[in-house]
Amino acid sequence: MTAKDEASARVPAAQGTAGGTVRDASPVRGTAPGEAGLSRLAMPERQARRSNSLRRFVRRSPIGVVSAMLLIGALVVALVGPWLGTGDPEALTALAMFAEPSADYPMGGDYLGRSVLARLVTGLRISLALAVVSALLAAALGALFGLVAGYAGGIVDEGIGRFTDILFAFPTILLGLLVAAVMDPGTPGVVLTIVIATIPVFARVARGPTLSVRATEYTTAARVIGASPPRILFRYVLPNITTPLLVQLAFTLSGALIAEGGLSFLGLGVQPPQASLGSLIRDGKTYMELAPWMMLFPGLTLAAAILAINLLGDELQQFTDPRLRGR
Repeated sequence: MTAKDEASARVPAAQGTAGGTVRDASPVRGTAPGEAGLSRLAMPERQARRSNSLRRFVRRSPIGVVSAMLLIGALVVALVGPWLGTGDPEALTALAMFAEPSADYPMGGDYLGRSVLARLVTGLRISLALAVVSALLAAALGALFGLVAGYAGGIVDEGIGRFTDILFAFPTILLGLLVAAVMDPGTPGVVLTIVIATIPVFARVARGPTLSVRATEYTTAARVIGASPPRILFRYVLPNITTPLLVQLAFTLSGALIAEGGLSFLGLGVQPPQASLGSLIRDGKTYMELAPWMMLFPGLTLAAAILAINLLGDELQQFTDPRLRGR
């Protein structure tokens, strides 16, 4: 082969190589899909993984399934209770004063002739609403603090850590007394007390996994392609630390129910004529010997709700933690 033939053979090969390079680098036809392409490719896989995890949890955790069904049932009763014929929680009937449980009053009457069942449904709705709102607010704020502290590190991490230590120093009841002294007793004070008391827990739960996730290859790649810190935190870090946050959220819900019940029992929470599980127990305490059902049914309802949430949290923790699956 002559030198001219060799040169002509090399030219098409070089053009093909150059053409391949240009096509790979093209934002339209390139083989590297980029950040948006990776997200689209990973979405079906992520959805399939979540579906498989749910099926495995249902198969391996019958106690968790039963607890979840009890909680769903409690939520349904709390939401649609007024349309189930439970009666008016504020209706006063003289003949129903201290009435024993019967067909007309399945859970008896209170000291004013009101239906204990109707007030229990209302109290359950208010208690669950306060617990859910408080837990979600605490989870959002605490997770944000933990994400920022774990990702930023340095003086930011140190400052957030000292701030959460200060919040940890206040017992819930003492904090409730302080809030009630500043604000009038009521539902806003209950929510504020629970949020302040549980923010440090979520901050610490989020900070640990964030320290590990920020050192992974995909977060490093996101920084290399120019992703902003908020985008990295909420798109790459947060989805990978949701499992411990969800487990902690379950335990926080039970703690919020206990805190609401304690604060309302002391008169610092829900105020009359509204009812919550804690205020119903407080009202029934005075007439415990004369009408024990006034305190019995709200107490059993609160205990059952807390037990179901704690069992669900335990099952979620054992399911998500490989070290506990064999126990």
